[in-house]
Amino acid sequence: MRENSEIKDSIQNRDRIHVVMFFLSLMFMVLGGFILAWIVKIQTTYTVDSSVIGLFRPVEQKHVDHPVRGRILATDGRPMAISAPLYDLYMDCTVRKKDYQEDGKDSLERVWKNKARDLARCLSAEFQDRSAEQYAAMILGGRQKGTRYLRLQRNLDLATIQRVRTFPLFKEGPYTGGIIVEEHEERIYPYDSLARRVIGYVKEQNRIGLESSFDTELHGTEGYEWRRVTDNKRWIRDLDSAAVKVQDGNDIRTTLNVDFQDIADKALRAQINANEDIRAGICIIMEAKTGAIRAMVNLSRGATPQTTLWERENLALREVGEQGSVMKTVTLLSVVEDGYVRSLEQTIPTNNGLVPKYNQDIHILDYQRETGRRNISVMHGFEISSNYVFAYLAENYYGAQPQELFDHIYSYRLGEAFDFDITGLGKPVVNRPGTPGWSGTTLGTTAYGYGISVTPLHVATFYNGIANKGRMMKPYLVESIEKDGKVIRKFVPSALNESICSAATADTVTRALRAVVNSGTATRLKGAKLPVCGKTGTARVVLTPEERKGSRDPYTDALGQKKNQGTFVGFFPADDPKYTILVTVYSYLSHKSFYGGTMPALAVREIVDKIYALDSDWRPELRRTAAVPDMNLKD
Repeated sequence: MRENSEIKDSIQNRDRIHVVMFFLSLMFMVLGGFILAWIVKIQTTYTVDSSVIGLFRPVEQKHVDHPVRGRILATDGRPMAISAPLYDLYMDCTVRKKDYQEDGKDSLERVWKNKARDLARCLSAEFQDRSAEQYAAMILGGRQKGTRYLRLQRNLDLATIQRVRTFPLFKEGPYTGGIIVEEHEERIYPYDSLARRVIGYVKEQNRIGLESSFDTELHGTEGYEWRRVTDNKRWIRDLDSAAVKVQDGNDIRTTLNVDFQDIADKALRAQINANEDIRAGICIIMEAKTGAIRAMVNLSRGATPQTTLWERENLALREVGEQGSVMKTVTLLSVVEDGYVRSLEQTIPTNNGLVPKYNQDIHILDYQRETGRRNISVMHGFEISSNYVFAYLAENYYGAQPQELFDHIYSYRLGEAFDFDITGLGKPVVNRPGTPGWSGTTLGTTAYGYGISVTPLHVATFYNGIANKGRMMKPYLVESIEKDGKVIRKFVPSALNESICSAATADTVTRALRAVVNSGTATRLKGAKLPVCGKTGTARVVLTPEERKGSRDPYTDALGQKKNQGTFVGFFPADDPKYTILVTVYSYLSHKSFYGGTMPALAVREIVDKIYALDSDWRPELRRTAAVPDMNLKD
């Protein structure tokens, strides 16, 4: 009986456990279903308040790394524009002020002020721009007013900042001494104003020169990374976020020769600095065989003569104007190449210096009176720069078909703004047949330098083609783009026109240009250390309506004043040209005349002589010789 009751109790207990477990399982299943449903709801519809998220996430900030701008180098690697870190010095005048002014700590405030006076003496001795008393008044006055950001100096170098950090008070650090140093990148030009209009700059919307044209290469690529703040308020990189590494800018190696640029700058300044009638002067030196620009000087004054000569604007590229007699070489090259003039000794009648429809050339009257002749050679007409001779040649050989001469002008690339490394090359104005500027006298005036307006760079490029035996090279300023000393892109010389004339024609015209120096209008260059050949030119400048003041003459104002430009352009050495050179001066309104054979020719002579001194290849080799006497040796 006892065994049966135990078995029965056991069965009843198990049934009771099953019931409990069933209800517990059911309860957990319902709870699990509720949790699953809530998860689905959260995943599909639930949004968390953004203000709540910030409480659970560390603060993040995007940190941008700015690249170091690339350098602009001379052809030999000397830097002409570099970026360097500079520092601005500020001071928090309020550091520890509240702590020191608490009860019982007035003595600490007095100690701080005494140190500030010591600091003022050091600052005065270092910078010498204010007295110690003035610096002390600034600092102590700032402390009284509660100034937290007192500017003391700007654009200091690292060595200076390191010295300043040793001064009284500052050596105690920012939290006691109040020193604040802010670093920024500054563009530095080691040669100051030398070639500044070529190098240029980038300042907000004002962009010029190589700095602007090659800004993409020089600037580099900004880098960035996301940073988060730690519990102790320090910023560290957030490794869960993307980061882009900064890439510094590439270097630009130019064709400029610093020595040539300096020589040309000083020679031009020497000629025009003391003459207040001269508004501006330019110089271009170009390598004959390649077209590489070795120097480009652009000096000008402001609106009034009293202002200092400075590289204000790139006149070599942008001054589009009539160039005067230097363009007679265009006509001479054309008539020789076309076979109309077979010899420079070929003569034409003088006709008292008169070509129908044109003004009389008084130089021909002087020539007739002095020589008694009634004919003149093309060579001599070129030497004395006779307008009559070239108007005669143009009308006699191109009068029936004037477009032939203008076809030559365009083949010399004098009718277009070709690509150049710096933007802003002026577009020439050519009054060819069929244009509004064409008239019955345009052919002749174009032949002697008027009726066609070009830039000085166009003129230099044309003469360089003659120096290079008819192959006209494209001027260029950039040799290569480099990264850490390695060339990543090389710019090679290229031709604008493979043949503007035959080599024989170029030699003939070169002989005429040599005669201009030997016995013509450029005799001031006759004694240069290297033989020079070239052409002078004097041109009147068209005045604006405001400058004319009611005068009907486009070249003079109501008082008879005019603007002149005088030019010499040629190449040297004459027998084996290596460089083409152009110098032009521009005047203010004046009653005076300025000629290419005076200041420009004198500047060219100084430049040539100093370039000669730089290159030992042009100087004769010095050999020391001596006769050694016979020696009779005695026993």
